[in-house]
Amino acid sequence: MITTALTMTLLVGLAVDLGGQVYAKQRAQDLAAQAARSGGQQLIASSSVRGVSARVDPAAAVAAARTYIAGAPGYSGSARVTGGTTVVADTHTTYTTKFLSIIGIRTLRVTGHAEVRVERVLEGVRQ
Repeated sequence: MITTALTMTLLVGLAVDLGGQVYAKQRAQDLAAQAARSGGQQLIASSSVRGVSARVDPAAAVAAARTYIAGAPGYSGSARVTGGTTVVADTHTTYTTKFLSIIGIRTLRVTGHAEVRVERVLEGVRQ
């Protein structure tokens, strides 16, 4: 009976902690997506206003994405611009287990990744 009770406790703990890890993963993924979106809104004004091209201002995009990530307690991350039109954001955090610490697993690493590509579209056609 004691073995069954311990096994059931570990199974419930596994479900709780893995569910918590999934939630933290979803949050990290959403945070990365929103940070990349925030960076993708930082366009080079002169070419964008003239309608020549839609290119990301690299310094402003990275700063905006990092600021967004910094606003989420417990999360850290990075951002970069590739190809002049793509903002890439990565986030990470650590989920502290509630039950798995019984068997020595105290934390689970969680990451998120997102990319946003800026495109110029005129009357439904990519330019």
